[in-house]
Amino acid sequence: MEPIRHALIAVSLLLVVIVIGTVGFWYLEEGITTYLDALYLTICTITTVGYGDITPHTSHGKLFATVLIISGVGITLYVLIEIMESVLEGRLSKAFGIAKVRRGVAKMKNHKIICGGGRTGTVIADEFRNDGLEFVVIEHEPEVAKGLRRKNLPVVEGDATKDEVLIEAGVERASGLVSTLPSDCSNLLLCITAKEINNNLELVARASSEEAAKRLYSIGVKKAIIVEEIGGRRLARSLTKPAIVDFLEFATKSGETSLESLKVERGAKIANKRVKELKIKEKIGAIIIAILRDEKVISNIGPEDEIREGDTVVVIGNKESLNKLEELEFS
Repeated sequence: MEPIRHALIAVSLLLVVIVIGTVGFWYLEEGITTYLDALYLTICTITTVGYGDITPHTSHGKLFATVLIISGVGITLYVLIEIMESVLEGRLSKAFGIAKVRRGVAKMKNHKIICGGGRTGTVIADEFRNDGLEFVVIEHEPEVAKGLRRKNLPVVEGDATKDEVLIEAGVERASGLVSTLPSDCSNLLLCITAKEINNNLELVARASSEEAAKRLYSIGVKKAIIVEEIGGRRLARSLTKPAIVDFLEFATKSGETSLESLKVERGAKIANKRVKELKIKEKIGAIIIAILRDEKVISNIGPEDEIREGDTVVVIGNKESLNKLEELEFS
């Protein structure tokens, strides 16, 4: 907005000079009979084109023309410089910004891709940024992409369902992709296209219904989220069980306490061991609150519960404790 403001000020100054010149010649020069002649003489003066059939004849007119030439030429040059600077600054900054993002994305590995930079995509980007994850956003709408760039988010502008756009976002090197496009068809096409390029890509997609979610699961999507359904449940629980909602929000957003989930890979040293043998609380100060196994949630974890290969362990603790989870050798 700053370059545009400067350009508007410059154009306003030029208009003021033209008005003053026109009125001045009209009153000072006897040979000027119309406002058009006065305007013509003003334009010839400030552009330094020179005088032809109309010239100042009186001493007052000549003095006025001298002042007008000095001020008019200076302001005209200022206007031209400001307009050129505004145009070039906008285009160059965008070009340099795009080139910088491309260089950054080319270096990324195991990063995340967010397809759709609307309200949902922006929230996801904020979460990834807070978690210190590398990511890039693909957005089709130029105005939305411009807003994301203003937030210093890495953006690839284009249609996320196109191979070349996904490749520009580094999909073949990415570890995960979130599809938040507005229609189920677009999300389905995007996931199919992404899987064809990178079969190991973990996909999470937005769905509008259970039927759409089933189709997404059938092509290998890890999780299909019905955003409206989750939002409705949270609204209901905010009224009926506000303390639980507040705790979960604190646990996921607080800088002191957080939730983390880790997959127990095949051959991991913690596999086939009971919770009490791991001594997670004693070693890092975190607590296992749930185990996800075969699409089932095991809660009320006790010391005798066993952790197996393929389990996903949900742990709660402070940031410092969760940073030490690698010491437990889940993989």
